Amino acid sequence: MSSTNSTLDILFPAPSRAPSPLAPTPLPGVNHESTSTLQKLLKDNHERWHVFFNDRGFHNHAAHHLLAIYALGASAPVIDAAYQTHVAYQRPAVASPGVITIKNFSDFLGQEEYYSAYVDFFTVILRKDGAAATLEDYVFSQKANFDPARDTDGKSPPQFLCRFVDGLFHPMIHVGYGLEFGLPGTLAEGLAQAAVHGTSSAAVIPRTLSKSNPGVVDSAVARLTSLMPSLVLTRVATMSAPTTSPGTHVFTIMARMLKDPNLKIKKSEQGDILYAGVSKTHGDLILKYAEQWTLDTSDPKNLERKIEELIWMNAVIYSIGGWSKTDGFKADFFLMHLVTSSTFLPSITAYISPASQNALLRAYLASSLVWWVTRGFPSLDIPGFFSSVFSLPPHNSPKQPPDDSTLPSPTSIHALSPNPWLPIIQTTVVHPNEHLCKIQRVFAHFAVLYGSRAAGQSDFKDTELEGADRLDGTLFVRAAAATATRLGWMREGEKAGSWDRDGFYDA
Repeated sequence: MSSTNSTLDILFPAPSRAPSPLAPTPLPGVNHESTSTLQKLLKDNHERWHVFFNDRGFHNHAAHHLLAIYALGASAPVIDAAYQTHVAYQRPAVASPGVITIKNFSDFLGQEEYYSAYVDFFTVILRKDGAAATLEDYVFSQKANFDPARDTDGKSPPQFLCRFVDGLFHPMIHVGYGLEFGLPGTLAEGLAQAAVHGTSSAAVIPRTLSKSNPGVVDSAVARLTSLMPSLVLTRVATMSAPTTSPGTHVFTIMARMLKDPNLKIKKSEQGDILYAGVSKTHGDLILKYAEQWTLDTSDPKNLERKIEELIWMNAVIYSIGGWSKTDGFKADFFLMHLVTSSTFLPSITAYISPASQNALLRAYLASSLVWWVTRGFPSLDIPGFFSSVFSLPPHNSPKQPPDDSTLPSPTSIHALSPNPWLPIIQTTVVHPNEHLCKIQRVFAHFAVLYGSRAAGQSDFKDTELEGADRLDGTLFVRAAAATATRLGWMREGEKAGSWDRDGFYDA
């Protein structure tokens, strides 16, 4: 996977604007020094390290960490220090046993020793065909998933879309970073990462989701996407009114699932296989619920609305599902990934056709629901959460009392904490945990998109989910503050906390 300096410069240019206005916008703080440092370290990570840092398939999160804090305004020294926390335990990249070509592309899927070869392959394909065509041909096409030729030869199907959402969505997340920041090298890494993952979601991603043909990608778009750093796609941002009725909302699906006793598993049932085991034993049932979702991707506004449903669904599962009257808030490590992955849906869908958007969102919904069940299927006490988890973080007051002329008054809570997000972001940027910055960046962005939402709006109220009428835009700052407290306000002097991994199982 060794590359020349000129190739690395092409693969890792300075980050560019996201392809969708629904994607996060970097905060002030980005400068030439932080950008140069980011590029240097992304190149180093690309050249030196494997996608898995051990033989158990644990993911290398260095690029995610650096890009997240860079976007939050981290300085160059902080970005460099963050990278060094990863260098200490990474596994070196190794040459693959052979070369990946178009002809043998499907023969080595799921084999981690071919990671470097798949990176090289996708690097060439992306430079030749561009991002849009590459995603269509190698992730969403029928050949990439259920190749008739392999069926004829008795070989296992590629099922690349399954691999794309496997591993707690890590390949999808990595691809999402590449598309959001305009980094072809990161995109190639993400696609290669998908190639060496398994197909544990096969039970909930049916053959019918893959297209009968790869679709026709407009040649002009294909050329433009090959110049990804300068590309801004705005297809999902059109302001026309949705052309179809909302249909079945994901909240209604969640409500129906919560009433099904067959979906509540015991801790002993999950065993060592976790997600794969639940997908196998409960996948058919979960898929029946997922297929009730109304989805029409032919209209951009409908697409935007359905992405919003998925964003709220996973934020609710993590935050409200993580809270109970008896235990307070638990920041579940696995459910956290449902939140961090959802922010990349706009950037990915900006590059793919409506048919592929449909496949992605349906696969994403079904996989998210499997993870909800896998983690013990926590109940959703929406009124209890909003009554107990507050929107003002504990570490938000200045060390000196405000001046008498401070607005609205020097003793007002609104003077002491004028913007609750600022202390959350400050403590997040310098926290060494690589996942905290990812979820707090996402929550902050969702607060920008949906923070003004009032409780009681009809689209939530009219669903079957109990308490959905209580949901409002403060969900994201409440969840962010609770997460910060669980992981520890280290900048403010607290010791590091940790993610919760016990789940929410019945005894």
